Amino acid sequence: MNRVSAGCTAAIVLAIVGVFGTWRSASPVSLDGVEGPQNGWLVIVFGLIALAGVRAVLSLADDTLGGSSGWGVWLTLVASAGLAALALAAAVERLRGSTRTGPRTSP
Repeated sequence: MNRVSAGCTAAIVLAIVGVFGTWRSASPVSLDGVEGPQNGWLVIVFGLIALAGVRAVLSLADDTLGGSSGWGVWLTLVASAGLAALALAAAVERLRGSTRTGPRTSP
């Protein structure tokens, strides 16, 4: 397992572990990622899918399945990385509050 694979695997496992930590607390009540309206179950489900995906992508990229990697695999990997980067940029922009939210008017 190379460093990229180990880093991806560690990040996914940490995200899954974080689901079981406290997400919200108010006085004596605290909620973790699987209680209340939290989306912890989605983190677990997609984390497990991502773990399988990391291994599959690395096996395709390393040509361990026999043959050689075609341009389609590399295009898919680059497009996926681009989508992930855009999603991260949108999340950062939203967290910084630079998106305008105005009152909605009915037509």
